[in-house]
Parts: sequence; structure tokens; C-alpha cells
Amino acid sequence: MVRTGLVATILGILGGFLGVWLGLTFLGSSIEGGEDLHHVIHERLVLSPRQEEAIAALEADFSVQQAADEARMSIARRALAEALLRDQALTADVTRAAADIHGVMGELQLTTLSHVLAMRAELDINQRAEFDRYLAQAFDDAD
Repeated sequence: MVRTGLVATILGILGGFLGVWLGLTFLGSSIEGGEDLHHVIHERLVLSPRQEEAIAALEADFSVQQAADEARMSIARRALAEALLRDQALTADVTRAAADIHGVMGELQLTTLSHVLAMRAELDINQRAEFDRYLAQAFDDAD
């Protein structure tokens, strides 16, 4: 029974990692011939100098936040591994460590979505339509 719970926990965590991976990689996933969302913004959309500058600032901020979130994720993964190896059962420490990972993953997803929406807000109405088309394609490709 304990072994079943441990396996279920590990599978749940792996499923969570897959969800985060899908949520984060749509920025870098292939879209129509290998283009990622950032490539679409910088190469396919004709941005004004003001838009280029604003989006570059957003990307710099996102990079810092993403690195911080990924560092927190690494710490949370290590804590879970330590708890699993130490307890070898679905204990309160293992459950808490798994919940911590899910919390960080949720924050990573929200950071990414916030970044995507902030970039979109810098676009004009025609650029947004093309951006939305590529974004929808990225989500469809994740299936």
C-alpha cells in the first residue's frame, strides 16, 4: 500500500513536471517550420523601435524571474528527493515537498503567462492578431 502511494506520488510529480514543461516550452516550441514565439515577435512582426525596446526590457525582466523560479524549482526537487530517499514512504515531509514543487511550478507557469501577455500588450491590433494565431498554434502543438 505504501509502495503504491509512493509510485502514485512520483507519477503525479512527473505529470506536474510535464505540465510545467508544456507551459514553459510553448515559448520555444516549434511553430510552423520551427519558429518559436520570440522569433515570431522579432522576425515576423514588424516592430517599431519603441516596441523592440519595450519587449527587450520585458524579456530581460522575464529572464531574471525565470532564473529565480528555476533555482527555487531545483531546491524544491532536491528537497523532495531527500524526503523520498530518507522516508521511502508517503510521509508528511514527502507530501509537503511535493506540494512545494507544485507551488513553484504554478508560479513558473504564471510568470510565463504574464510575460506572454505583457509582450502582447506592446503590439498593435494587427500584430496582436498574428501573435494570437502563432500562440494558438503553439498550444495546439503541445497536445
